[in-house]
Amino acid sequence: MKFDKYNRTARIYPSIIILIPFLLFTIYCEIDNLNEVFDNVLQIKIIGNITISIVLLYFLVQVNRFLGKFLFERNMFKNELEMPTTNFLLYQDSQFSNEYKNQLREQIKNDFHIELPTEIEETENIENTRKRIVEAVGLIRQKVKNGRLLLQHNIEYGFARNLIGGAIVGLVMSVVDIIYFYGLDNKLIGGISIALASLFAFLLLIHKPIIKHLGNQYAKRLFQEYIQK
Repeated sequence: MKFDKYNRTARIYPSIIILIPFLLFTIYCEIDNLNEVFDNVLQIKIIGNITISIVLLYFLVQVNRFLGKFLFERNMFKNELEMPTTNFLLYQDSQFSNEYKNQLREQIKNDFHIELPTEIEETENIENTRKRIVEAVGLIRQKVKNGRLLLQHNIEYGFARNLIGGAIVGLVMSVVDIIYFYGLDNKLIGGISIALASLFAFLLLIHKPIIKHLGNQYAKRLFQEYIQK
């Protein structure tokens, strides 16, 4: 995994947030017996072991992205068929004016030799129209790549999507921490765990408007930068 701006902000930073409940449990729980096992077999310490933290962080990066992309994004946008980048080019969508859509469609035709369905064809076969637009948008992304402000919108969207995906794992681990630390009468860490659980639950509760808003912003910027090429 490259440590460029996108990977740092959109993948690693959300994973660090999700890692907090795991660190709380690892640092404060009593694992002397586990230490003995690992000392004898692997000659490592669990508490404060940097290697374990890095491995767990990398694991969370992959899990967060998988859950965010395949559980939330694909479910919301029907595998790109209902993404903002698709909807905005439909005649039945009111986000862009017809004049702007026609300008985009004409540029797509000139650049990629793809003629998107007409308004009548769209009405007759909306699913095929969506598929054609998805194909065209893929080529637009390749041409625009990381435009002037497009990268920032992509990072913001990726950060939110991956954090929301990881919120499932974070919520489960935070609940484990709450039960464990209140069982030890550690109200401080128990209280922190409640706050974390509330944060993750809130993200899951409002994930649709967050993803939709940031997706809309990305789509608008993508087409703005494409039309200026």
